[in-house]
Amino acid sequence: MSTIITVTTIMSMYMNLTADTENSKFFYNANIEDGKVVAIEVYNNNGESLSANLKRLYTYDEQDRLVVRETLKWNKRKMAWEKHSCLAYSYNTDGYNVEKRMWDETKHDYAQANERNRYTVVMDNVLAVNSYKLNKQSGNYDMADNMLIIAPDTSRLMAME
Repeated sequence: MSTIITVTTIMSMYMNLTADTENSKFFYNANIEDGKVVAIEVYNNNGESLSANLKRLYTYDEQDRLVVRETLKWNKRKMAWEKHSCLAYSYNTDGYNVEKRMWDETKHDYAQANERNRYTVVMDNVLAVNSYKLNKQSGNYDMADNMLIIAPDTSRLMAME
């Protein structure tokens, strides 16, 4: 299986976002280090000025695969970025898992994921997506939904919130 969420995928996503700046409601500023997008700041375009909206921080493993995409939101009152959520990616031989975790201010850490998705390459051009929800009584993840995606190139598919 080819790597699904790579530095190249993140870079191409950023380039697509910044292509039509004239009609955009948002402006994007990327921080790129060693050819990797490590952060993207999103600003609201208010016509005559820009205002901070959110920031995404990207962490990669030694194989240049995305392992964490952290989202921070701008707090106007404090004039600072605050943690909001993260997507945690884990990989295996036939696909990958994604967990969305919300920031828990009281614990100063990310809470246990309420949902997780499992992406499995079934065969060429076919990707199985299984969605699970946390059963708070049992502590297990129960299947909530599943589907097959048939596409000409499943190596470019990536999970988004």
